[in-house]
Amino acid sequence: MTGTDTLALDGSRTVTSSLEQNGHTYVETRITGSAGLFSCTWKSTTESDTSTQAKRILPDLCADFIVNSAGKSWLVGPATTADLVSVAAGTTMWGIRINPPALRSLLGAAADAVQDSKIAFDDILTSRQARVLADALRHEAVDARLLGQLWRGLEPDHGIERGYSALISSPTTAVQDIAADLGVSERHFRRSITSAVGLSPKLIQKVQRMQDVLTLSRGADLSLSSLAGRAGYADQAHLARDTRALAGLTPTQLLREHR
Repeated sequence: MTGTDTLALDGSRTVTSSLEQNGHTYVETRITGSAGLFSCTWKSTTESDTSTQAKRILPDLCADFIVNSAGKSWLVGPATTADLVSVAAGTTMWGIRINPPALRSLLGAAADAVQDSKIAFDDILTSRQARVLADALRHEAVDARLLGQLWRGLEPDHGIERGYSALISSPTTAVQDIAADLGVSERHFRRSITSAVGLSPKLIQKVQRMQDVLTLSRGADLSLSSLAGRAGYADQAHLARDTRALAGLTPTQLLREHR
């Protein structure tokens, strides 16, 4: 996951595990004992008397397996830009968030192939995995035991975990320096991280900095220049370029929409 905690309905990260706003309810439950493959399950409900509104979902480094009350099931791959999602009134969605370094292991293929994608379970999982996981999510019966049965003996690449952790904990450190600290070439590091997580090291750091800005903005009343400096941007203009590229918003619009 990113350096922050949970994904809210509006696409931002919060420090709580539940949220109610504007007719929407979101609840998140941590998963333990899943060998580092998954971080949490979640449930999002839109009340039947709520008008349909598009929600801006920001890039957050994660991928999710999702099912909804209409019977559809799909994988959402890691995002490079914001996505405007409209959820019909009366819809419930259940999901399980994948630990980013585990994505390639779970898919059995390069994770960058699912970047910015929404793919049906049946197109990416075995028929048994698709059927059992969808049913368990809808019945809120996903646990470490079930996941261990569906992905028996699987675990993330620990070298990838170390590299990913270094990227999100130090989003201002040069990629070549992180690679050197890990004892691998920069080319190897870039290629292996992109294949495992689905995003390049540079993009991982860019997304993490934006998420850090959102976290910092909720903890104190800081100016944009202060937020930019604390999150590791070179200056406020750097922050503005990144938020436009990732969120399609100016920094002021981003903070107004996601506070």
